[in-house]
Amino acid sequence: MARRPPDPRFTSRDVRLGYVSGVHGLRGEVKVFLYNEASDLLDRPGAVVLVGPDGTRRTVHLTLRDGAGRRILGRIEGVEDREAAHALMGHEFIVDETELPTLDEFTWYQRDLIGLPVETASGRPLGRIAEIHDAGEVDVWMLRGEGRERVLPALRAHILSVTLAADGAPGRVVVTDDAVDEQPPL
Repeated sequence: MARRPPDPRFTSRDVRLGYVSGVHGLRGEVKVFLYNEASDLLDRPGAVVLVGPDGTRRTVHLTLRDGAGRRILGRIEGVEDREAAHALMGHEFIVDETELPTLDEFTWYQRDLIGLPVETASGRPLGRIAEIHDAGEVDVWMLRGEGRERVLPALRAHILSVTLAADGAPGRVVVTDDAVDEQPPL
């Protein structure tokens, strides 16, 4: 998943969860598109910040439920009819990054990995994490740099350390020397 381009409505602390993609029924329910389909938002209703296309923000209570097929339906407290729901089309749901759950060891948020430089244990730069793809049981990191694109399966056996960028200090990922098969330059 590629990082979205900067949007002046959001800060680096904002975690964009999804947006109102449509209206469902007559009683104010909305259709919701989640950026992360595996999100636990369905399991934990609560407060989120609703950001309008013009950048206005307001805190709302959001409850989600499964709809037909892959559809996610939402109820926003105070939205009682179709017209009020329609007025929210295109609004995004966010939370502050401090509200994200603490992760287990050897687990990271994609937003924290995108852009990190990757190097081998012997110090050879491989590029930066440009995209992350879900390949079932393992994520695949797309590395770009030095005129090359490399594919790195994010296997515990390959990843020696991950240091996330913090307080202005750069982060980096160190992998085993044999983690990536060399491909010719692009």
